[in-house]
Amino acid sequence: MRALAFLAPGFEEVEFVGPTDILRRGGVEVLIASLQDDKSPVLGRNGISIAPDCTLSELPSDLFDLVWLPGGLKAAEAYAASEAVRDIFTKHNDAGKLVAAICASPAVALNAFKLNQGRRLTCYPALAVRLDGNYTYSTDRVVVDGNMVTSQGPGTAIEFGMQLLECLKGKEAADDVAKHFLHTR
Repeated sequence: MRALAFLAPGFEEVEFVGPTDILRRGGVEVLIASLQDDKSPVLGRNGISIAPDCTLSELPSDLFDLVWLPGGLKAAEAYAASEAVRDIFTKHNDAGKLVAAICASPAVALNAFKLNQGRRLTCYPALAVRLDGNYTYSTDRVVVDGNMVTSQGPGTAIEFGMQLLECLKGKEAADDVAKHFLHTR
C-alpha cells in the first residue's frame, strides 16, 4: 500500500505527522510531496519544518492507494490554487482510490476541486460556511463517505490517521496500531 501526502507552507503539523506516523506504523509507504519548487524543508504553521521526499514535478505518474491533505488555512489555500494537486486528486478519485483531507482542506481544497460534491464531509467547524451547500456537512470528528475521508482538525488527527489505515488495511491492522499507540478506538 502506498499513500501520497502533500505539504505547503503553513500546514498544520499535527495533522500531517500524526496520520503519517500511523500509516507508516501500519506498513503503508507514505511519499511526501512539496508544493515548493525544491525539496527544502516546508515550514508548518507553528514553526516546525518537515523535509519532503519530492516536489510535484518529481512525482511518479502511477496511482497511489491514498492521496491526502493536511490542513492549515494557508496550506489549504495553496492546495486549492494548485492545478497539479487538483489533477492528482481528480485522477485518483476517478479511479476509485481513497482521497482524504483534514481541517481547512476539505472546505477549501476539496471544495475548490469540486470533488464528490453532494457527499457527507466534515472540516474545521468555523470553515463549514465555505462549503457553499456543495456538501452535506457533518459535525462528526471523522467522516467516511465512499472513497472520501475527512476530519475536523488537530484534535482529530489521530482518529483520522486510524481511519485512513483502517480504510487501506482493515480494522484489525488499525486496531493493532491503536493498541501499541495507546489509542482507544
